[in-house]
Amino acid sequence: MNHPKQPQFPIKKSVFVGTTLLIASLLGACGGSSSNDDDEHTDIHIESDGRLAVYDSDAMVMKVLDLDDGSELESFAISGSTPRLYPVPGNRYTAVVQRDDNKVSFIDGGLYTEDHGDHLHDYAQAPSMLDFTLSGVKPTHFETGESSAVLFNDGDDANVSSVTVLTASGVGAGETEIELNRENNMHGVAKLIDGQLFVTYRDAGITDTTLPAEVERYSVSDGLATFEERYDAQCPRLHGAGYNHEVLVFGCSDGILAIDLHDGDYVATKLGNPESMSEDSRIGTVYGHHDVEALVTRAGSQLFATVVEEGEVSYQELMLGDGVTSLARNFTPSGEFFWVLGDDEMLYLWDTEGSWDSPNAVSVSSSDLGSVYVAASTASHMLYVLDVDNQRILEVDYEEGAVGRTFSLDFAASGLSWMGLADHDHEDHDHE
Repeated sequence: MNHPKQPQFPIKKSVFVGTTLLIASLLGACGGSSSNDDDEHTDIHIESDGRLAVYDSDAMVMKVLDLDDGSELESFAISGSTPRLYPVPGNRYTAVVQRDDNKVSFIDGGLYTEDHGDHLHDYAQAPSMLDFTLSGVKPTHFETGESSAVLFNDGDDANVSSVTVLTASGVGAGETEIELNRENNMHGVAKLIDGQLFVTYRDAGITDTTLPAEVERYSVSDGLATFEERYDAQCPRLHGAGYNHEVLVFGCSDGILAIDLHDGDYVATKLGNPESMSEDSRIGTVYGHHDVEALVTRAGSQLFATVVEEGEVSYQELMLGDGVTSLARNFTPSGEFFWVLGDDEMLYLWDTEGSWDSPNAVSVSSSDLGSVYVAASTASHMLYVLDVDNQRILEVDYEEGAVGRTFSLDFAASGLSWMGLADHDHEDHDHE
């Protein structure tokens, strides 16, 4: 599929910060909408493609880039190790996770919506670095849900692992929702679903690995987590977890552990591996979307559409072209596609309401892709691909199957997170 050459927009420092502050001040009064000055109940919306947070490894600074004009809005010095970047629910904030430094900090992208009761009001302000930081030991798994994020701190030989639950409003106020310490260190994971916190447990007798082998369930209310049960079903060398509206799945060295979310008893069942899974492989990553029946499990280079129903599991392998390696993969924000970016410069798209038999493919680049980071917009059908080796960001419309703009960078970049105003018509779910 051939595409015309796209214009390039160099990322340069601009005067846009002043412009955004002017916009914010003009919209400061709720009755200030130019669309209908006589109706104080009119929603006030700002049209924006959003902003990207990216790390400049040469200068050791976080940069916020404007997708409307390709400019650099702001930069913030970051000392220590190279961070990993994750969106906080709502996409106003980006979590900057520095595992080796036992630190998580937060960037406010400056685009947000306030509910004024009788109308919604969008704001555009200058990006900022919050004073709020977390200091858990070895922050590792950062899981972003619809309304909350769960951070698992692995700990070390001298410090136990712990779980931190965050919300966007809490980040803005400099507060966490829940803090839960474990009994020892582990490379674990936690999921918060419908007021139930599922978190890994490592028996002290396991000494050959820091991977856990069991799961516990806590009920959550008023900022407190109350222990409910530890499941008998074993999940040796547990790694990876994902869920939809029906089931929560953990990856084990000998299969998967599935917890029924539809059953008030939250029954756990141990299930086997796919028959076509490569020998000596294991499921170590699970992708899920609330509205999609199938989860996608990953075992090495293999991907499987995975359906768990009534205590049984079915697997369907997702096939890429011969010799194609997956560089990145996930569900789109609304769940209509599962995408895989291959090292053949193709974006593979599986329709999640279809048979999962074969994907549509979109060519995203005419030059080699190596190390990449991908961020998804919730305001449009865009994926943004940071092509590290070629110092550029590619814009891909997965709904139209077309490549958009190319943003050229003049620095060595890593990490990518989209921040912006969500589609107000997007239906919100209250499952996490």
